[in-house]
Amino acid sequence: MKKIILCSLYLIPVVLLIGFVAHFSINVPIDDEWRLAPLFEKIAQGNITFNDFWALHSNHRIVFPKIIISLLAFASRWNINYPLCLSIGLAGLTFIATYKLSSMKVTADFGNRGHQEGGHGGTAPTKKCKNGDNLWHLANILTCILVFSLVQHENWLWGFQLAWFLVNLCFVSAVNVLVSNNKFSPKIRISLAAVFCFIASFSLAQGLLSWLVAIPAVMALEGKKLHKKIRLIVWMLLFVATCAIYSIDYHPSRKTSIISLLNKPLVVIDYFLSLLGSPIVRSPGFSALVGLAIFASFIFFVWHFGRKITEQREALPWLSIGLFSVLSSLFITAGRAEFGAIQAIESSRYTTNSILLLIALVQLGQLFVRGNIATINRHYKFIYRGLAGLLVAIIIVNSQQAIAQTSSALLYKQGAQNCLQLINYLEPSDFFKNSPESCLRVLSKKTWLVREGAAILDRIGWRKFAKNVEFIANPEKVYGYLDKPPTGEKSFKAAGWAVLPENLQQPKIVLLSVGNKQAFFANAYVNLDSPDIAKILQSQLYNNARWAVDVSDRDLSIAQTEIKAWVYNPVDNQFVQLRGG
Repeated sequence: MKKIILCSLYLIPVVLLIGFVAHFSINVPIDDEWRLAPLFEKIAQGNITFNDFWALHSNHRIVFPKIIISLLAFASRWNINYPLCLSIGLAGLTFIATYKLSSMKVTADFGNRGHQEGGHGGTAPTKKCKNGDNLWHLANILTCILVFSLVQHENWLWGFQLAWFLVNLCFVSAVNVLVSNNKFSPKIRISLAAVFCFIASFSLAQGLLSWLVAIPAVMALEGKKLHKKIRLIVWMLLFVATCAIYSIDYHPSRKTSIISLLNKPLVVIDYFLSLLGSPIVRSPGFSALVGLAIFASFIFFVWHFGRKITEQREALPWLSIGLFSVLSSLFITAGRAEFGAIQAIESSRYTTNSILLLIALVQLGQLFVRGNIATINRHYKFIYRGLAGLLVAIIIVNSQQAIAQTSSALLYKQGAQNCLQLINYLEPSDFFKNSPESCLRVLSKKTWLVREGAAILDRIGWRKFAKNVEFIANPEKVYGYLDKPPTGEKSFKAAGWAVLPENLQQPKIVLLSVGNKQAFFANAYVNLDSPDIAKILQSQLYNNARWAVDVSDRDLSIAQTEIKAWVYNPVDNQFVQLRGG
């Protein structure tokens, strides 16, 4: 029964995450993913070169993510759900690696304790390991919850972000290889760790830090002093060589001024601490305070375990993992601090890095409690369990907020998916380029990228876009109404309601046209409360059938003209006009 309960506790975060991704994922490229479309076309045409993978993306060389995403794209005709599944898989492997680290060290800890208590290296320690340690399980369950936490919702639902999970996996695997006591020789372990660090380096720029943070684990390998010095020299040469390769033709599009950052130390500190605190709380000011507490706790553990690391080597991998998270957060701060701490709080994609520090604290905390003398051990255990319960409660609250935030954005993504399907009928109007209500801007703020990418996907046959759509001006059934807007103003609010009666559902967007044009200059989301419509049509599906959008005179090419509203009927491949106007 205990094994079943423990297994369930480990599986719950994974199952919840899979359900979250399955419910909220939308198979449509977002933002930076559109920049990969030209790469796919080159591959399809056979014109690809290594430079296409080597080219900078922002300030990063994402060689391995480009290769992985390209393989998945060609295997699935660029189904975005494939990278999402891979991200979950990478996170799962990361948890397995941390679990192995914790298991290996807890076994050694019990074994040492058994010897100290007079055991002969057999019965007593084995019995303790077999019965398990509740504190150890608690630490690993917390680690599992953090690894699969929904607070990273932006990364879970954005396939392009698998690079974050790949870097985390590579670094944890490198540490695992270096500190594990296995049959491989130190040379092979260093070689494997170097491969992992190399992959991390060319997945995100902060992957370069993995070489530096892994140095203590390299030095901890068994052997003579001379051998350790040689290994350290070799490791540093590999790091320098990686940096040299990385710097080839390195011309970042956006450069960070260190001097300007030094002139704003409070802004930098606020951003850094807010970044560390963002997995716990996402509130200006309060996030920085929580981040300060997290950072101070890590500094304490570095001091506590660092001064006797030769006696408590089980803490070494967690110190390395925590330090990697801290240095990566500093790296992110150097590049993003100019945007203010609010950007660190609102961008959930950075929490995938910050969570590593929390995992390190959870594991170091249980090692600290286990390592103290018996008279005070039970007090520390009580405090540890209390903090663990508080952390679980916070994660539950954050998960609810992540679900609510993602749910509110779901309609806009669904509208954007419909928008992409109909892109051949969308004019390059000021509305679609600049309006915050533009469905194209949900796909990317640079709408020209979407149009170019859509054309590429059409050429290589990966997406079906609406073509030869029939315009039905006088439908037999009522699809909705366009209220007559006030005239004589520089802008007006177009509003009404819309349904798809044949499909017993409501459309995601309404499209607006001018005069007799068979193209659209604006869109509106069908998401406003409409209990009266639901009552009339006798269906709860129409509780949010109303829509409204602000339209500027800049969007209209004719001063005085007729505005028409339409919905797309995908079953019959028709644009159906709403009544009124």
